[in-house]
Amino acid sequence: MAYKLRSGVSYVWVGSAPVFLDLDHNRYFKMSSSGASALMRLEQGQMAMPGDAEILVGSGLISATECPSIVAPTGNMPAITGSYFDQARRPSLGHVMVAVIDQLWAFAMIRWGGLAGAVAKLEHRIQQTRGLECPDDIGRLVGAYRLIDLVLSAEKRCLVRSFALARSLTRYRVGFSLVIGVRTGPFGAHCWIQKDQISVSDHRDKAREYVPVLIL
Repeated sequence: MAYKLRSGVSYVWVGSAPVFLDLDHNRYFKMSSSGASALMRLEQGQMAMPGDAEILVGSGLISATECPSIVAPTGNMPAITGSYFDQARRPSLGHVMVAVIDQLWAFAMIRWGGLAGAVAKLEHRIQQTRGLECPDDIGRLVGAYRLIDLVLSAEKRCLVRSFALARSLTRYRVGFSLVIGVRTGPFGAHCWIQKDQISVSDHRDKAREYVPVLIL
């Protein structure tokens, strides 16, 4: 029997624990030790122990398929070596307006459409807006978001702020990766924007303690 991850589900190993992100239910969580052992055997193509299939399929995260099994953790990102926060430029009024509008969009989309809806909208927009980019726009956009951070703290708004910044970057056809990462000690999650090895949404060291569980 072959298996696949349910649509909207991704996971990553953090030490010996698989941490799952379930977009449809707006949650991330660690799998039980028995589920972790079954998942590891599935990754290795074994599924030899009685009850493995029942544990994994019963979790609602994995389903049977007629195609070859595609169950694997999210890949990694290049190590961050710098940050656009150190290169932020004075924003124009236009860049500030874009930052305000896109943060309102991200808040409404995540609040009312859920994380899965926000991801789908952003993925579609990314596919439609790849193209030439102007590096100067990145620095000015970061400057605009930093200006707004003086009024609205960025500390607990990483999800809305990162989705908003991602949408802003698509306006200027800037290539980037939006990443949701997790950690287990203490258990937590963080969302950030990365362009190659440069952080766009945070200072350089902010994302280093998190392991990517979703990359757009």
